Amino acid sequence: MRRVSATQLILLLFGAVLAAGCASSEPTQDSAASQAAIIGTWEYKVSGRAPLDQGVFRIANQDGQLRGIIRDRRVGRLRARVNLNDSRLELTLDGLRISGYIEDEQLTGFLRRQEWGVTSRRRTDRRARSQFRSASFYAERVQSAMAADKPSVLECRSLLREVDDCR
Repeated sequence: MRRVSATQLILLLFGAVLAAGCASSEPTQDSAASQAAIIGTWEYKVSGRAPLDQGVFRIANQDGQLRGIIRDRRVGRLRARVNLNDSRLELTLDGLRISGYIEDEQLTGFLRRQEWGVTSRRRTDRRARSQFRSASFYAERVQSAMAADKPSVLECRSLLREVDDCR
C-alpha cells in the first residue's frame, strides 16, 4: 500500500471543507435574493369588510431580522412581524395575519383574523363583535431598498457645472 503524505491529506481535507462551504452558501444566497424581493415600500388595498383598508407598508432588514411597519388609512401605524418562505410572505400584527405570494413585485393574498385553538366558556356579556374572518389583500411594491439607497438625479451634481466650475 502506498503511504499518503501529510500534504495530500491536508489538500484533501481543504477541498472537502471548501466544497461543503460552497454547498451551504446556496441557501443563504437564495434567502438574500428572496429578502431583496420584498424589502422596500409597498402600497396595499384590502377588498371586503376588514379592519384594514388601504395604505402603505415598509419592510426592512434590521440586524438580520425582517421588520415591517404598516400605515393604514383607518387604523394608523402598526408594527408587523415578517416571515418569508420562498415567495410566500406573511405579516403578523395585532391579531391579524396577512399572507400571500409575491410575483413580479406584486403581493396577492388574504388578510385573516388570527385564530387560536383554545376552548373557553361562553361569554355572558353581549358586546358587539366584528364578524370579520378574511378579506382579499393586494399590494404592489412602489420602491425597492436599492432605489431608496441610490441618490436621486436631483441630488447629483451636473457634469457641466463641475467642468465650468460653476457653483
